[in-house]
Amino acid sequence: MPRPDTAAMLAAFRADLDRAQDPAALDEVRRLHTGKKSPLKESLRSLRDLTPDERPVVAQQINEAGAAMEQELADAAVRIEARADELRIEREWEDGSLPGLAPPRGSRHPLSQVEDRCTEVLRQLGFTVVDGPEVEHPFYNFDALNIPEHHPARDMQDTFWVDGGWLLRSHTTTVQARVLEQRPTPPIRVVSKGRAYRNEAVDATHTAMFHQYEGIWLERGLSFAHLQGVLSFVARSLYGDGRIRFKPKFYPYTEPSVGVDLACRKCDTAGCDACHGAGWVTILGAGMIHPKLLLAFGYDPDEVSGIAFGLGTTRMAAQRVGIARSASMYEQDQRVHSRMHRGGR
Repeated sequence: MPRPDTAAMLAAFRADLDRAQDPAALDEVRRLHTGKKSPLKESLRSLRDLTPDERPVVAQQINEAGAAMEQELADAAVRIEARADELRIEREWEDGSLPGLAPPRGSRHPLSQVEDRCTEVLRQLGFTVVDGPEVEHPFYNFDALNIPEHHPARDMQDTFWVDGGWLLRSHTTTVQARVLEQRPTPPIRVVSKGRAYRNEAVDATHTAMFHQYEGIWLERGLSFAHLQGVLSFVARSLYGDGRIRFKPKFYPYTEPSVGVDLACRKCDTAGCDACHGAGWVTILGAGMIHPKLLLAFGYDPDEVSGIAFGLGTTRMAAQRVGIARSASMYEQDQRVHSRMHRGGR
């Protein structure tokens, strides 16, 4: 029986190993040259056919060849893995000095930004923010605000009624009524903000749901001059040093009542979408708190007086981003948000 040729085994093994370029090919070389049916294993099984003197010498040669194969297989695995890493780095490499691809930035809703700005302005005058429910009792929505049963605002065409005789508040003034009901000691300076609901036809400037921002100031000695001063400060803080005017208005819960108009900065034709050619845009309504309200909540009108004002933040936000349709504020139109992100108009 001829001795196993370990030199030929190693030569064939190394030729196949040089051609292996990936882990799968390396596994195939290991199977062919060190597996159960490989020439190396067959030569081990053939040792029984050798003479006792030859057997130890040949066994040592076979073991040395097997050890060499295992070591070279391990070295090849490290080499192939390192090469794979190099190729992956080359494939995935990016120049870190190049500018990145920034995704589009989001922005807060225009209404939220306007409300925050109003709060920032009024906090300078000592006002704090309070909140209240949107599903309200008629007492706080009407009776407590000097709106009798025969007032048109109680008709179904204006108010959304819900089960149990309750309603969706038609203004945020309800929050102020709840504050006064607790009879805090003056001075009282609070503002409320949020959604209000009216059963109106939706058009370019009206929606069934909209946002308001209202405030009251109750203290001894307040006069109409204080009202004008507060409103002028608020208007100019929000809109800059444009022309403003006061005009008579009617509100059941204030007496006297005024509206504040801002000179339209966009108006150059009769087709202006902000003021419809009038030259002025109404930005808020206000007045001195009606004496009946003070009496109803336990305050003496001869001792204290109050200021109440309200801003339509939906209209303000629409004006700020330069859109004519107030309904667009609630339609999740990404163009509205992108205009706000660019700073509006």
